[in-house]
Amino acid sequence: MKPTLKANLKMKYGMSALMSVVLLSAFATAQAPVVMPTKPIGKPMRAASAPAANAKVIAMPAGLDFGVVAPHTLLEGNFKLANTSDKPLKVLGAQPSCQCTTIEITGKEIPAQTAGVPGMLEVPVTMKVSATGFKTAQVKVVVEGESLPITLELRAEVAYAVRLAIMDAAGNAQPYVDAAEDASRLKGVAQVFSSDGKPFRVLSVQGAAPVFVNWNEKSDAPMAKYEVQFALAGAPCEQVPKYLLVETDRADARMIDARVRHACTKISPALDIAEFRSNVGAVPAGGSGTFDIEIKKMGANRIASVKAVDAQFSAELISQRADGSSLMVTIRLTPGKNVTGVFMTPVHLVAVDSNGQPYMTQRPEPGAPGQPPKINTLPAEVDLLVYGKVQ
Repeated sequence: MKPTLKANLKMKYGMSALMSVVLLSAFATAQAPVVMPTKPIGKPMRAASAPAANAKVIAMPAGLDFGVVAPHTLLEGNFKLANTSDKPLKVLGAQPSCQCTTIEITGKEIPAQTAGVPGMLEVPVTMKVSATGFKTAQVKVVVEGESLPITLELRAEVAYAVRLAIMDAAGNAQPYVDAAEDASRLKGVAQVFSSDGKPFRVLSVQGAAPVFVNWNEKSDAPMAKYEVQFALAGAPCEQVPKYLLVETDRADARMIDARVRHACTKISPALDIAEFRSNVGAVPAGGSGTFDIEIKKMGANRIASVKAVDAQFSAELISQRADGSSLMVTIRLTPGKNVTGVFMTPVHLVAVDSNGQPYMTQRPEPGAPGQPPKINTLPAEVDLLVYGKVQ
């Protein structure tokens, strides 16, 4: 770093920001994680904003990005708190944004700096990720003498080892079927590819034998990328699938999906489920499978019951636990003896408040032209889609 830049930093943000830049330079040589490694490694991120001008404690780094990781992965991040003051400072509290994140440093002391070298406190943080999508967790650390809490952030994209991509109307690859404006796009071609470049086989598309483009399953060797045709029902409305399902022979990606965007597939549940569907994976004949869901903004409310909508299945509430303002729920699904192959079935969830009374939620609905939105009060019940394969 050039001396002029150091001087500018010192004048603009104070010594603590300068120390932050110097300390973070130790992480500059960190390499990007290999896609889906056995043990994901977080790549350091800089803070979204500069620390307060009078800050004595700096997070090293401010955040960790784990890149693409598999569902149900435990991410382990290592932070440091650097004390640039001349006296030890105690950690008064550390509050994660969700209980999927754990940190245990309350009451610990950050040593004072010695001979200009900041005192360091090691801060291990873990985050358990389950459902697919982009996941972010933050930890607010309160240190004595500091006017603002220090924020530690963990970030990851959760995805299976095999992924789907479908061209949208503009010719861009998307992880969904773009049929919201053009129902003819319910038929098309999907790319199915492995993130790590390993060859695999596509076993079914929407429960039927796959139809490949420029690949012969009888004579050609397995590949890391395929093009497969799909043709989804467009009417009546209840027959339009909400997800395109693809089955592969990879143990870490037996079932994967792509959301179907269409006028008939809009989802507006009375509960804020983080993911509108759950993947129970491969279920042995006569057996069952479990899955976890996150329900946001639940506060003290809880799930009172779960029930399979289709009589060919049964569903059981296994456990639930508060996760910050969210609720983490584990459910067991058992297919009946007549269920075979790939399935997608709804499971009905009913919520109650802390007193065991029906929990009501409010949902806005667009009003008439020129009129404000209407607010609907609804019972906190929802149908969650669950898919998998009986084999």
